[in-house]
Amino acid sequence: MANLSFDFNKVKRTFFNVTLKDGRKLQVKMPMKKTFEKVAEMQNFTEDAEGVSIDDVMDTIGGLCAECISHNLNGEKITAQYMTDNYDLEEMQAFINEYYAFVGGITQNPN
Repeated sequence: MANLSFDFNKVKRTFFNVTLKDGRKLQVKMPMKKTFEKVAEMQNFTEDAEGVSIDDVMDTIGGLCAECISHNLNGEKITAQYMTDNYDLEEMQAFINEYYAFVGGITQNPN
């Protein structure tokens, strides 16, 4: 009888390298389910955000960027306030789009 095993600690990981404006370099991990769902929803958020204030849009996107970037190898936490104080809507949306493409590329081609 074969004795098979699997060790989650030995799974090859893929990271999304992020350089912040202040020069910090972080290796962002793949998102957990809750964050992934938010990132997927965000793909249509700005198009469907009619009637929503720009402050709400900025807070929502800033919070999501902070949540994604905070899930990094160093355990460094990024706040929504930091994101909205230092990045404009276009920059944050570009990050979300690239991060979504990164995650989508991994899920479509896991090898």
